[in-house]
Amino acid sequence: MPPHTSDILKNIAFVVGILILAVGAVGILVPAGLVWIAQHSLSPGTFYVIAAVRVALGLVLISVASASRAPQTLRVLGYLILLAGVATALTGLVGIERARVIVEWWLKQGFGVVRLTCVLVLALGAFVAYACAPARRAA
Repeated sequence: MPPHTSDILKNIAFVVGILILAVGAVGILVPAGLVWIAQHSLSPGTFYVIAAVRVALGLVLISVASASRAPQTLRVLGYLILLAGVATALTGLVGIERARVIVEWWLKQGFGVVRLTCVLVLALGAFVAYACAPARRAA
C-alpha cells in the first residue's frame, strides 16, 4: 500500500526536527560557526529564503499535527512558526537595518548567550522530532 500524503509530510517534519536539533547541537558545541552564519545572513534575499522555509515548516507542522503525538502543541507551534515566517519576510522588506542591529547586539552578548539560544533550538528540534517520529512497528 502506498504511503499517504500525511505520512510523507510527517516523515518530512521528523527529518526537519532532526535537522533543527542538529543545528542546536552544533551551535552549542561550536558557537563560532553559528555566529559566522548569522553575520553572513543579513541581506534581504537571505531573509526571504528564511521566511519561505519558516512558512513551509509552519504549514507542514499544522498539517501533520493531528497525526502527531502532541497535536495541540504541534499545531500552535506550527502557527507560531508560520507567523515568524511572515514577520521575517516583512523584515526583509522594510526592517533589514533594524534586524542587523538586533543580530549584532545578540552576537556581542558572547558565546554564552549564543549557546543558550542553541539550547532552545535543540529543544525545539527534539520536540518536533519526538512528536512526528514514525510509530514503532510490532515485531
